[in-house]
Amino acid sequence: MKRNILFLMPLAFLASTAIPAAAEDSRIIMPMDGKAVTDIHQGKGKINSVNVKAGKINLSHEPIASLDWPAMTMDLEVQDKALLTGLKPGQKVIFKLIEARKGKYVVSEITVVK
Repeated sequence: MKRNILFLMPLAFLASTAIPAAAEDSRIIMPMDGKAVTDIHQGKGKINSVNVKAGKINLSHEPIASLDWPAMTMDLEVQDKALLTGLKPGQKVIFKLIEARKGKYVVSEITVVK
């Protein structure tokens, strides 16, 4: 019995040090398909319309180099409809995109800028 406890102690120590390190990585986000995401893409743009019921926002955004996207106007889904609370057409925003499904990007964060 004593031998088993001595064997398990190093494993318990390793587990207790590995879990907090993983929890500190704020770049891990769970998208709609449940897989962890580490690639976050940031964009700047202007709101054209907000559809809270559909969970979509229409933005005219600047180029997003990390996605090799040119400047364009497009409808984007949001990860959480609550992100749309208080947003209005004409506001300038900075937003973050994650790949929720293969080739399908959604807004995971959005902040109004002056």
